[in-house]
Amino acid sequence: MSFYIVPTPIGNLKDISNRSIQILSDSDIILCEKKERALKLLNSYSIKPKLLIPYHDDKCEKIAPRLVKELTNNKVISLISDAGTPLISDPGHKIIRFLVENKIEPITVPGPSSVISALTLSTLDISNFLFLGFLPKNKSKMVDILKEKLPINIPLVIFSNTKEVTTIINILNNEFRNTFISISKEISKINEGTKRGTPDELIDIIQDDFFTKGEFIITLVNTLKDSDKTYLKEISILLNSFKNEGITLKQSVKILKNHFKINKKIIYDEALKIWDKK
Repeated sequence: MSFYIVPTPIGNLKDISNRSIQILSDSDIILCEKKERALKLLNSYSIKPKLLIPYHDDKCEKIAPRLVKELTNNKVISLISDAGTPLISDPGHKIIRFLVENKIEPITVPGPSSVISALTLSTLDISNFLFLGFLPKNKSKMVDILKEKLPINIPLVIFSNTKEVTTIINILNNEFRNTFISISKEISKINEGTKRGTPDELIDIIQDDFFTKGEFIITLVNTLKDSDKTYLKEISILLNSFKNEGITLKQSVKILKNHFKINKKIIYDEALKIWDKK
C-alpha cells in the first residue's frame, strides 16, 4: 500500500530521477492533471500506465474513497502534475489531506521545482523566502498584497503569465521602486533565461522578446533598509513642500541628500512619486 507524490520535469524531460521512473512504472494508478501531458512524459520512458486518471481537487470527494479502497488492497498509486512538484499551485492538497485523515501516509519523492530553481538564479540570499504563487488578477489586490509582504524583507516568489508580468513590473515601478527583481522564464526549456534589476531598469526593457511569451517566476525583495525607512515620511513632507515652492526635482533631491546623508536613490524614488502626481 503506497501513495507517492512524484515530481516531473519542468522542461527538459531528462530532469527526472531513476526512482521516479521506477515508481511510475510500478504504479497501478497514476493521477495527473492532463492526460496528454502525462502521456508525453510516460511514453518518453516507455512507461505504459495501467490506469491514468485526470485529477483536480474538485474531484476529491468522488475519487478519494475509491483510492483508499485500492490502497488497502495493496495497490500503488502516484500523483503527478503537468510539471514540477505536485501541490505547488497545482492540484493535490485535498487528496493528501484525505489520505492522512484516513491513516494512510503518503510518500513524497524529491525532484524538480521551478520555485527553487528561480530562487537559485536570483542572486539573493534565499535562506528564507515567501512563496505567494499567482497573485489576484485585480491590480488593487496585487498592490495590497505587495504592501503587506514586501516589508517582511525576505525574497517573495510569484508565478506569472505573459500579461501579468508586465502588470506586476508596472506596479512595482509605480509603487515599490525600492525593490530588486529577478525574473526567470521557461526554466530547463529552450527559451530559458533570467532578467534582473530594479523596476525602472526592467521597465526600460519591458518590450523585449523575453517578456512576450512564456511562464515566469518573479523573485523580488525590498531593498529599503530599516534605518532608511524612518526618514521617508519626513522626506515626503519636505519634497511636497519643495515642489509647491517651485523647487525642481533635481534641486530637491540634492538638498535632501546633503541633509539626510542616505542613499540618493531612496530620495529620488520618493521625489518621482510626488512629481509624477497630477
